[in-house]
Amino acid sequence: MHSKDELAKVVAKRYKKATKKEKGVILQEFCLNTGYEHKYAIKKLRRMFLYSGAKKQKQQRKKQSKYMKITATIKELWDVADFPSATRLYAIMPELIKRGIAYKEIHPTSEQQGLLKCISISSIDRMLQSEIRTRRRRINGQTKAGKLKYEIPLAIDSEPITKPGVLEIDLVVHCGESAMGEFINTLNATDSVTGWYEAEAIMGKSQRAVEQAMEEIEKRLPYPLTGIDSDNGTEFINGNMKRYADRRQITFTRSRPYKKNDNAHIEQKNFTHVRKIIGYVRFDTKEQQEMMNDLYRNELRLYINFFQPSQKLIKKERIGSRIKRVYDKPKTPYQRVIQSEDIANTVKQKLSKQYEELNPFALKRAIDKKIRLLFQSITNTA
Repeated sequence: MHSKDELAKVVAKRYKKATKKEKGVILQEFCLNTGYEHKYAIKKLRRMFLYSGAKKQKQQRKKQSKYMKITATIKELWDVADFPSATRLYAIMPELIKRGIAYKEIHPTSEQQGLLKCISISSIDRMLQSEIRTRRRRINGQTKAGKLKYEIPLAIDSEPITKPGVLEIDLVVHCGESAMGEFINTLNATDSVTGWYEAEAIMGKSQRAVEQAMEEIEKRLPYPLTGIDSDNGTEFINGNMKRYADRRQITFTRSRPYKKNDNAHIEQKNFTHVRKIIGYVRFDTKEQQEMMNDLYRNELRLYINFFQPSQKLIKKERIGSRIKRVYDKPKTPYQRVIQSEDIANTVKQKLSKQYEELNPFALKRAIDKKIRLLFQSITNTA
């Protein structure tokens, strides 16, 4: 077999350069010497010179890469940005580099700074693609339909949301491998227009606990709450939440059953802002709830709202059997708030002042430290 491969390497070079008539003669001779079938021999010879050329081209490209000098810096920025896609990292990179140099967190040379400015999204994507793929994971829910759902209108039947203040909300369970007993849940909330994010950890999923968590989230919102949109779970579709909405004179809508795309914004945040950070393990003590709320109410909300860009879908266009999706330029929730004409200037000035004082590198370190302590609490209680 080794001799046949050696022969194929020699013949492949001749076969590649030969005319159509000469290829027929070479192929007949090659089949007689090796005993290969005609079609198999053609494929083997083609593979020989195609693979050889591709390998050579790949090695050549690797040698010519000019971004090898900034690989470590790109990965450090990717880590600080909490492992976003290449497009989102590209959008926030100038601000991270600026603040990283100002706070002496990173020390790129003048040559490296030039490379960081001219690197493209596709180059970043190639650099990080394998790491991005390993971080994908599915999540499972435990939603049960509420009995009052027919009294609460469907969001799809309401007018499109164009102004900030309407929150999509959902619960993320932290029960680990067993749903037995009482455990902590995260009430996740995001504004469907600006992407502003808030979260609160609650024990269990009682109606009163969810209502109290909503009150806490409402206090932290930089602008007035005008509506809530939930799924059909009993934790939301109940008398308490309906009265909560009626007292504040805010709209209350729900998604269609088994249609997660109706609440696409919060479904995405369930993974990127909770599962990706807190994980899938069980948390069920009062101490752990306090630690999670300390994270949600302080560094995590600042880090996400001021330094985590996201993209919004502008339109979908059908081209034959395929659907082309067009997205806007990645922006942080803070940037979307500043650009919104429906938010008061006093709110924008307050947020701008807060933004100037923040160090994303320090925020990330504080988040990582609190997460380590949270996971250490599991071993301490075991």
